Amino acid sequence: MIPWTLPNGTVHQDNCAVLWTRGVPGCGYWIVTLSEPRLAVLWGWAANALLVCTAMVVLTAPVFPSQDGPVHLYYVDVIRSLLTHSGPYAGYFEIKGLLTPYSLEYFALLVLEMAFPPALSEKLLVCCYIFAFIQGFRYLVESVTERRSPWTLAGIPFCMNSLVYMGFMNYSIGVAMSLFLSGFWIRYWRRLRLGHTAVLLSCLYLMLITHPVPVAVFLLFVGIHFVADLARALAAGSESVAESFHARRGPLAIIVCMAGIAAGWLSLFVARSQSAFVSVSAPQVDWANRAAAELQLSSIVPFTPLTYRAGLLCLLAIAGLALLVSFWKYRGRASSAAIAMMATGAVCFALYCVVPFFINGSAFFPERFPVFFVMFAIAAAAASRPPRICSLAIGGFALYATSAVVLLQWANVSTITRQMRVVLDAPPAQDGSVGLVIAESQRPPKGLAFDPFLWAGAHYFRKSRAILANAPWLDLPIILIRPTHPDRWSGLTPWDASRLLSDAWCAGDAVPSLSFVVRQGASRRVTDATLSDLGWSPDPRNGAALGIYRRHPSNSRIPSARSALPTRFGGDERAEVATFMSNRLRPSSTRSMSLFNVFSIVN
Repeated sequence: MIPWTLPNGTVHQDNCAVLWTRGVPGCGYWIVTLSEPRLAVLWGWAANALLVCTAMVVLTAPVFPSQDGPVHLYYVDVIRSLLTHSGPYAGYFEIKGLLTPYSLEYFALLVLEMAFPPALSEKLLVCCYIFAFIQGFRYLVESVTERRSPWTLAGIPFCMNSLVYMGFMNYSIGVAMSLFLSGFWIRYWRRLRLGHTAVLLSCLYLMLITHPVPVAVFLLFVGIHFVADLARALAAGSESVAESFHARRGPLAIIVCMAGIAAGWLSLFVARSQSAFVSVSAPQVDWANRAAAELQLSSIVPFTPLTYRAGLLCLLAIAGLALLVSFWKYRGRASSAAIAMMATGAVCFALYCVVPFFINGSAFFPERFPVFFVMFAIAAAAASRPPRICSLAIGGFALYATSAVVLLQWANVSTITRQMRVVLDAPPAQDGSVGLVIAESQRPPKGLAFDPFLWAGAHYFRKSRAILANAPWLDLPIILIRPTHPDRWSGLTPWDASRLLSDAWCAGDAVPSLSFVVRQGASRRVTDATLSDLGWSPDPRNGAALGIYRRHPSNSRIPSARSALPTRFGGDERAEVATFMSNRLRPSSTRSMSLFNVFSIVN
């Protein structure tokens, strides 16, 4: 019931929502109200409209500009070629396993590419994720509130977070499934019949072939939920400890079974040595800065300007305020679901602050947790029976925040994809030729929390059906393929590849096995001259963010290490580069530096 007072002092109270007031003759104001069912319909239609707008940002782009996505599309082409025994990849790659904790994306793309082009298949997969994420969050929220709750809208602007733009689609799909399963557990954990158990275990299996972190967070949630419900029953004094465990023996058995299945499966893909599992050389974790970044949402947004984060910060602030008001109003008498959501979100917040950057050979491990912190915080606020004004405020701010986020994403995606036209429109290289992706800077472009150009060259390799000599991550046990005959380029990052290329340049090696190079990052003044001496000429379409350099037959060998100076340098520039080469060729030199970074002295 919502009370309000008219200008004449009359107090009205109805099961309605006040939307707008305006001066009119006689009364001075009139009130537009909606009954609860109509308002719920409005929230439902708003959520669907925002979902469509979010998906349109992806569908209208020529490609989805993610950091790792181009490599995954390239690997799908390799896997299909190896499975069908066709194409040029058999001599360079081989399949090491078809079922790993990272295989769902590849299977989905293999199926989609049977009917659609690769770039469209990737965009459709991202749209499927958007739908799954929003519906999973809606299912979770509606497990603890009424249907078509305004709190559902609060999760929509977070679906296209930084990890989606990083290209971590397996993880992102796992997040959507984890949210759905958390809601499923809340609804049915007391009456888990055969059908419910089958759904639970089937979804768990799908999660096990997406990413292990969503599985761990889901198991953490159900464990905390079980303990919270048990503690509430014991605190009420209606049951003894033995009776409480006996009444919950079915859910407990399911939890133990799921944890055992997950632990057994994931143990097959864990690095055997501790030094390989956790990077012991990683710098000390600055938990204070991480906590501040997480509260500012810097760890979750793909675009860093404050204008992008402003609406999202308002949503998180309203959710926090709703939690505080509800806690004060009900004196901590929260439901088991609300307690589990708050505790799971708090644990994920703490994990982001303390876990190392590398785990089991994979980077960006802390970044897997902030999205869970945000989503469980919002869901906990919805479950805490907040005041009606908080629910209306969260719905209104969600409409504003999502609209702003969608417009900013559309503007940024349009700009990025225009710069990617170099690799999308260039004529393909020879089928089966070997190339390299190199980079001149490790910093992402200004205003972005990801680098959409880092592996964008993989689009060109896929279109050319060429061999990506420094194909990444193939040493990880979760990737389906590996190099047949590893060489000096195998598994190198673009920066390491540029360093090794500088070694070859200094040693007089023209690396004739490479037919072309894709450059990521702005080209310095001497880059074209250096690559020309190595035997490559720039494509006329080259831009500031990406460039392609193809082998030209007139230059196939560098005469000698000390005379192989780019001929466009002046006398002083040649002396500086000669000094650099002399130092590089000394036996005591142990650190290889990027040729392009060192050459910045003559720019």
